[in-house]
Amino acid sequence: MSVSTDVKLSTLSYVILYVKDASKVVPFYTETLGLKVKMNEQGWVEFESGAVTLALHSDDKLPAKRQGGEPIVVFNVEDVQHAYEALKAKGVKFAKEPQIVCEAEGKTGRSADFTDPDGNRLSIFSYTKSK
Repeated sequence: MSVSTDVKLSTLSYVILYVKDASKVVPFYTETLGLKVKMNEQGWVEFESGAVTLALHSDDKLPAKRQGGEPIVVFNVEDVQHAYEALKAKGVKFAKEPQIVCEAEGKTGRSADFTDPDGNRLSIFSYTKSK
């Protein structure tokens, strides 16, 4: 049975990742991933990341090991293989090489997953024309 509501959600505005200490993780996002800081306050950092703001929020009670089932933040890139090689050269440790994750409308989507220093799951993704 569906429930009617007057609330209508529209656009996604923020993705917040929890980290032990935001100031210690910022270099990974700026120097390694190339994001620019939009706002940096005590325990809160926002990055320029297109229509959706990516933010880091400090939480000193964050468990050392993640339990699984956390969301994955996916960054679109022009060429996933090129981005994979460039990030790998900067020390990013990927779970595996870029893999095909979808095929639709004459395009093939490939992605490669990795984590930030606090264990947040991240991924790079791009489409290429199917052969």
